[in-house]
Amino acid sequence: MDTALDARTIAAQRALRVEWAARSLDTAWAFPSDWGTPAVEALCEALVLHGDVFPPAERLGRARADAGIGLGETLADIDQLAALVPGRYAEPMRRAVSLGWADGSSGPTGHVFDPLTGLVSTEYLELRLGEVYQAAAAASCSVGEQHALVVVRLELPSTRPWERMLPMILLGECLRTVFDAGETLARLGEPMAAALVPRTPTLVGRLRLLNQLLDRSVVRASDTPGAPARVWIESLPADHQSAKWLLADLGR
Repeated sequence: MDTALDARTIAAQRALRVEWAARSLDTAWAFPSDWGTPAVEALCEALVLHGDVFPPAERLGRARADAGIGLGETLADIDQLAALVPGRYAEPMRRAVSLGWADGSSGPTGHVFDPLTGLVSTEYLELRLGEVYQAAAAASCSVGEQHALVVVRLELPSTRPWERMLPMILLGECLRTVFDAGETLARLGEPMAAALVPRTPTLVGRLRLLNQLLDRSVVRASDTPGAPARVWIESLPADHQSAKWLLADLGR
C-alpha cells in the first residue's frame, strides 16, 4: 500500500513538473536548458504532498538568482505553476521566491547594487551626479535645467519583513521598465528610490506610466489596499555638495 502511494506521488510530481515546464517554456522562459533545477523538483513534491511550499520556493528563488535570471522572469515562471495548483499557494510561492531571489542576488557587487531591488546604491548615485556636475561646468550650463531626480516614496505600514521587501523589489522592476535608456536608478532607503533623468519632453508621460505600473504592482501587492506610492520630480541644486545633502535628506 505504501509503495503504491509512493508511486502515485512520484507520478503526480512528474506530471505537475512536465505541465509546469510546458507552460513556462511556451510563455515565460527564454532558455529551456536553464529551467530545470533540483529546487523545481522539491517545490513540485511539496505541492503534491500538500506540504509547506515556502522553503522549496525560497530555495528556487535563490537558485534563479544564482543562475543570473531576473526577478521578473522568475515570478512569471511561478505564475505558470500557480495556475496549475490550488489558489492558496500562489501568494506564499511568490513571496518565498522573491525573498529567495533577493537573498541569492547579493554578491561581490553589493557595494554598488542593492541586492534586494537591483538598484544602485546612494553612494554610486552621488558619483554619477558628480560626473553630471562636471560635464555641466565644462559646458557652462546648469545641471538643473538639463537633469532632475524622479523620486518614489512608498508607504509601507506593515512590520512583517517580507511584506516590506516585496514592494521594494517590485518598485525596482517598475523603475527599470520606465527608465530603460541608461538612466541611473538608485535606492535611497527602505521606502524610497530615485532616478537621475534628463529633462525631456517625454518626462511627464514617463511619470504617468510609472504611476500606473506602481499602482498595478506595488500598491496592489501591499498588505494595505490603496497604500500610496508618491512620485514627484525633484529639482537638482546648483552644486554637487548641495545635491549630496539633498540625497541625504531624501533618504531619511
